[in-house]
Amino acid sequence: MPRRPLDATELTVGLPMRFNAYDGRGNLLLCVGQVIGSAAQREMLLQHGLFYGSEEECRGPLPPSPEPARSPLARLLDARRRLQALLADPEPADFPAALADIAAQVREACRINPDVALASILLRTDGPYSSRHAVNAAVACQLTGMALALDAGELAAIVAAALTMNIGMFTLHDALVACEGPLSDVQHAMVRAHCRLGAAMLRERGITSTTWLDAVRDHHERSDGSGYPDGKRGAQIGRAACLVALADIYCARVAGREYRPPLQPTQALRWLFLNEGAALDEHLARVFIKTLGVYPPGTGVRLRNGALAVVLQRQSAGHQPVVASLTTHDGLRLHSPIRRRGDVEAHAVTEVVDLSMLGIRVDMEALWGADAAE
Repeated sequence: MPRRPLDATELTVGLPMRFNAYDGRGNLLLCVGQVIGSAAQREMLLQHGLFYGSEEECRGPLPPSPEPARSPLARLLDARRRLQALLADPEPADFPAALADIAAQVREACRINPDVALASILLRTDGPYSSRHAVNAAVACQLTGMALALDAGELAAIVAAALTMNIGMFTLHDALVACEGPLSDVQHAMVRAHCRLGAAMLRERGITSTTWLDAVRDHHERSDGSGYPDGKRGAQIGRAACLVALADIYCARVAGREYRPPLQPTQALRWLFLNEGAALDEHLARVFIKTLGVYPPGTGVRLRNGALAVVLQRQSAGHQPVVASLTTHDGLRLHSPIRRRGDVEAHAVTEVVDLSMLGIRVDMEALWGADAAE
């Protein structure tokens, strides 16, 4: 079989081989598709590598270039789009598998960068409310479930329940958010019915998980019996339903409505603990609040030196988060955010602010880099 030395023009560091390379004894040195990892490896191939046979015989097809890994933010935005399409489809094909794939995107985003996942709740308020709210609640459930060290099966069912908790009023949900006045009698009846209807729709779509179905049915139940649809009390309400309820309430409060501005996250968490927490599960409420942090990522804040900033990262000392300054101390907008440490006195948080009300747009990629690229 003919053979010839390799040519320098055929070998480029960082690019895959276009054919198999052998040594003089016929031992394979580098196979087609493998990437030349360094200049030293390239030099070794030039010195010892041989090309056997005709080009047609030895050259193999290049493997397809791997798709670049998607960022946590891109995964969550894609989960929103796919969930919107899935829940709008009256006859979806293989609903359980499609929903599981969406839940996997949420889980992976939370694993890669939980701070970016939490910040998306506050900073990415675009798109249809119904699917955005569901994915946001799923993020809060996933991270709180991880903090609780829940069994993987139970946590998967809880996240799936968060994604589908409002399937029973999916077509009505966005209209209700935009509604400025009180609900009509018909709307009120549809809201009260959506928990049971949602569980029934999920069964029709092939869902058999008791944890998932019970959480969807009971996520509006309250321990004092004031909830619906059955007025359950205390231990009658499962942990999954309580966790979904906490995420539902928090994400709804920080999202706002046409008739009221969003609550700042610190206010929403305080309200959650003082009011709904007691009506749900006080232990879960404490873990939920601790997981999100005193200042959840994405929260707008004013620093002691007067600069406006956004919270980047939670810290074990919750009142000293890592922040990025967006303005100077006298209010001039910075060209690029500057990362600050909260334990430096001048950069300590003094108050929470609504950055959108102050006309400051937050670019997540400028703050979190590749993990927040779209």
